[in-house]
Amino acid sequence: MNVALVNLISKTADLPKGRIAKNPVPATDLDLNITQLAKCMAAKGHEVTIYIADAYEPATKCSLAGVEIVYVPTRLSSILPPAVFPCTPNLKSQLKDKGFDIVQSGEVFQLGTFYAHAATKNTPAKFFIWQELDILMQGTAGTVQKQFYRTIGKRMSKHCKLIPRSKSAADHLRTHGFAEEQLTTVVHSGVNCTTFCPLDKHEARQRFGLENADQVVIAVGRFHINKGFDILIKSAAIVRKNCPHFKLILKGTGPEEEALRLLVSKLELKETVIFHTQYLNDQEMAMLYNCADLYVLCSRNDLFPFTAIEAIACGVPIVSSFQRGIESDILNEGAGVLTAAAPEEIAATILELLADQDTLDNLRKKSRSLALNEFDFNISAERLCGIYEGAL
Repeated sequence: MNVALVNLISKTADLPKGRIAKNPVPATDLDLNITQLAKCMAAKGHEVTIYIADAYEPATKCSLAGVEIVYVPTRLSSILPPAVFPCTPNLKSQLKDKGFDIVQSGEVFQLGTFYAHAATKNTPAKFFIWQELDILMQGTAGTVQKQFYRTIGKRMSKHCKLIPRSKSAADHLRTHGFAEEQLTTVVHSGVNCTTFCPLDKHEARQRFGLENADQVVIAVGRFHINKGFDILIKSAAIVRKNCPHFKLILKGTGPEEEALRLLVSKLELKETVIFHTQYLNDQEMAMLYNCADLYVLCSRNDLFPFTAIEAIACGVPIVSSFQRGIESDILNEGAGVLTAAAPEEIAATILELLADQDTLDNLRKKSRSLALNEFDFNISAERLCGIYEGAL
């Protein structure tokens, strides 16, 4: 098959109020999840072209057999921030008459999906939407989103199939009136389960200077208010009272770093909380995850963090106060525990699991098994290609 993957936003920003932010640019094309997925599709003998907004064009580009990456010019960026709504009217002409068998876009509520749908009308190409969004956006954008679903989105869906990335995304589409027959089975965003895998914990902790730690918890993401790192730091203060040699790793960068460091200082946690802000490649990230007994997610607002998928691939169970897709597709499958969004509750859950080695070992096994069977890139590629072939 000749497949086009429209993935205009290759690295999502955490935005302040007003939704204006500088677009984060990936270090290289190879780091992108969509590139890894395309690589797996190409390995199955398919030709794949990825379309990304030029706002995300990296300095270092990769070359992969069977995969081409096209950066589409972004327009009206002062009105429509590329981090939220990349405006790429050239996409229609770039897709049209290229002989694609399959065109897949991400999210019903995106301009790129509208352009991609228009490009496939009156052509033999089959159109799909791979839906991650499982909630209405905040404020005016959410109102517009709901209206879009009822009108343009509903019309587009009559000529395509909707592929949910999680059970909660499928429920979201049903709730907003999309017909059941237009939905396919869930196909998750993927992870490389060969790179992200269980490793020797002692060696991992030695690599990062944690050999004297009794218990280690990790959280990965942008240092932004949406991610709730402040909640986790407050919970760490409670955990440390019971586990003096407990360590919390916060991996990331972002606008809240200074405020988070001040909170750590105020709570006298400088010996407990470790900030890791340097770039790590995938192999090094896998080693960092393997330092941890638990991965904790305290997001106030989020989608389906790839970091949670990477963690379970390494056999690190999830403790989460964030629900939606994480709850329906990871926690309910036995790879973690849901807790309340309060420092005291999060701390109590962490302490209970750290004190119960049998439960922790069982969660580790289920985490790795779930990643292998549901989240591996090869599984995602195989399921997507199966859906495509069924439509041809």
